Amino acid sequence: MVEMKTERKSVLEYLSKNKFLIPIYQRAYIWSEDECEQLWDDIFNFFSGEPDENDEYFLGSIVMYKENGKQNIIDGQQRTTTLSLLIRALYEKAINQQNKNISELISRLSSCLWDRNQLNGDIDFQKPHIHSEVAIDSDNELLENILSNKYQILKDENIENIIKKSSCNYEKNYLYFIKKIDELAKEQPADWFNFCLSLLNSCIVLPIECNGQENALRIFNTLNNRGVSLSVSDIFKGLIYEGKNKENRKNFAIEWKNLESKITNSPYLKNENIGFLFTQYEHIIRALHNEVDTVIPSTLDFFTKKDKENSRKKKANFAANEGLLTKDETFTFIQELAEFWCNPKEYFSNEAQKYFDILNIYQNKLWQMVVSMCFYVYKPQRNIHNEKNIFDAVLPKLVAYCALGLIYGKGGSSGLFWGFMRANILIKERKGRIFESSLNIPDLVMPKIDYFTDFCIKALQKQIRYILAIHTLIYDENQEWEWNSDKKNYSVIKGEIEHIFPKKWAKANYMGWNEKEAQKFLEYIGNKSLLEKKQNIQAGNEYFARKKQPYSKSNFLEIKSLGNSNKTNWLKEDIEARNEEIYQRLKKFFEENL
Repeated sequence: MVEMKTERKSVLEYLSKNKFLIPIYQRAYIWSEDECEQLWDDIFNFFSGEPDENDEYFLGSIVMYKENGKQNIIDGQQRTTTLSLLIRALYEKAINQQNKNISELISRLSSCLWDRNQLNGDIDFQKPHIHSEVAIDSDNELLENILSNKYQILKDENIENIIKKSSCNYEKNYLYFIKKIDELAKEQPADWFNFCLSLLNSCIVLPIECNGQENALRIFNTLNNRGVSLSVSDIFKGLIYEGKNKENRKNFAIEWKNLESKITNSPYLKNENIGFLFTQYEHIIRALHNEVDTVIPSTLDFFTKKDKENSRKKKANFAANEGLLTKDETFTFIQELAEFWCNPKEYFSNEAQKYFDILNIYQNKLWQMVVSMCFYVYKPQRNIHNEKNIFDAVLPKLVAYCALGLIYGKGGSSGLFWGFMRANILIKERKGRIFESSLNIPDLVMPKIDYFTDFCIKALQKQIRYILAIHTLIYDENQEWEWNSDKKNYSVIKGEIEHIFPKKWAKANYMGWNEKEAQKFLEYIGNKSLLEKKQNIQAGNEYFARKKQPYSKSNFLEIKSLGNSNKTNWLKEDIEARNEEIYQRLKKFFEENL
């Protein structure tokens, strides 16, 4: 039986009479300005309603357990941390008031944040009441600075600019409260002290203190089933941690935290979390079971719902059925996969990197599952000598398959999913040809040119950029991929779409063209090319003869050759001829790779 103690507390009692630890297996601090704004509005609206002395405002419950003199927060750390940041901002405002009449208010605010000398009341800024083990090192340093007297805002610094530049939620939310408190003190100078007292004395929380870590963890995992919003990675961390013995828990928690830091600091995975890695592993496990069912379970169910049947009465949660989540080898592989995905280009040859760049401007990232499978099966090492490996063979095929999906109108996730699942199985079997015909793409060949031209006319800009990037790569093997000009970095995939015949019609008779006739050819891919932003601006909506000079300075070899050519006009015949050339080059590329 889970034993627990509950007793309602004012914010002052809750924060001043406890020391808190955010355990290392907990989730990160993720509250943003939206949640802070909601908390501020709730408290301010309660205060503005001029409550009676006995009125209270309930801020929520907290689940925790006491260990080594500290309350380990299991649920409610977002709220507790944010209240501490709010009170820290109020304290900062109060001590700068130079008002002797609020000494007791300052004392109460400080008692919520730090230990105080019991004889003289001096604050020990090195002993804050809250400490996080889960924050990455850079965030933790900022939190410690904020909860001490080290964090300073220079007089000439703009708070809004600091917030925009910061990547740390602790700092952004603290500065948000600084800003709101300044506004309140300016608009209601006589009342903001009472706002502080209302927060400390009339706002209430309900701490639920459990009798140990095991019971607290059980409640932590139960809360998710009752609707508390936890990410997949949060849940997996809790379940894996709970499955470890006491000797191994601390090491696992440290490794998990290091993994989160690695992902946060990765230029490629900075917008992902550990859940991304488990999703990739799900695709791998399904391939190992020869599974190509498009009814795919969620990553959470796949790893946690044993024997659960899907809509086709199939027990397809293979990882849960085999208890893989808590096995040591699972987390070991997740760490290896993170090492790869945090810096994927380190595993590719220079040529393979180009195809990888093209894939990253595709309209979705489902293709990543195939790359992960290659890593699992072939276990490539970091490519420090520009040697060819499995990715030199697979990435061009992936680029070609995704392009063909676009052209056939099947470029969405559902259109390519079966092909990717089947490719993973063939990679597991170490086959050379990894893509097969499917219901969505029955023929792995370029359609007829009229079909291709019609696609290009109707395609979205991002789809045309993808096709043009492929064509730029295969047009000339000497094409430079990345370069620096005028102290700016350029690359093929950053190129902008240039309409060689201008998109904006000038009201003039141009070589016998009229506006209606020009519109027909304007969106042909034969009339489009990638071009640096600078040259694109210089070319503007001029006709071809005036565009030649900026074209000649481009690093895109095809457009540069046009700029250096003897041509003085760009006609219908030129667009049709180039349309045919692009079609033939892509057709050959598909034939070679599919």
